[in-house]
Amino acid sequence: MKLIQHLIKTFQNWRYLPTQLLISKLKKSRSSEIRSYAAEALGTVGDEHANQPLIDALQDANNSVRRFAISSLGHLRNPTAIESLISFLKDHEPDIRCATAVALGEISDSNAVEALISSAMEDSDRSVCSAAIIALGKIGDRRAIEPLNNLMKKADSEWILRYASETLHQIEESIKEPPPNTS
Repeated sequence: MKLIQHLIKTFQNWRYLPTQLLISKLKKSRSSEIRSYAAEALGTVGDEHANQPLIDALQDANNSVRRFAISSLGHLRNPTAIESLISFLKDHEPDIRCATAVALGEISDSNAVEALISSAMEDSDRSVCSAAIIALGKIGDRRAIEPLNNLMKKADSEWILRYASETLHQIEESIKEPPPNTS
């Protein structure tokens, strides 16, 4: 009888099995390559149970594991990851900073706006700056309008100017849209 109950419980929770296996690999594997693959796959699976293990993986010693954990947290779009991600906008590696800006844009929560504005204005790497600008557009918060206008006055990159212009348009359009009718 216990075996049957165990099998029923297992089949009821079958969709969580891949997540649990990947979390186990992320936490326990000695191979940074396997931990990286597990972090990447957890974002693809999209199970909310992966959020905290991915946040924990941000402390991994391996750069690839951290980068894939950041990207996967963006795919999961859980706002609880924002606080853990923001510090990575100041990482010494541009690819980590860029992945963080992209992830914060995917999460699309206004709690990331100030950090993204700072990153877009101050980062010397154009890909990071561009990713932060695009993320601000996805969030659509009006607090980004003035800093983006200021950036456009001093930017020397056509790409930065283009992204800032498109983002300003996107934000202005989102502000003009009437709120959805909930009645």
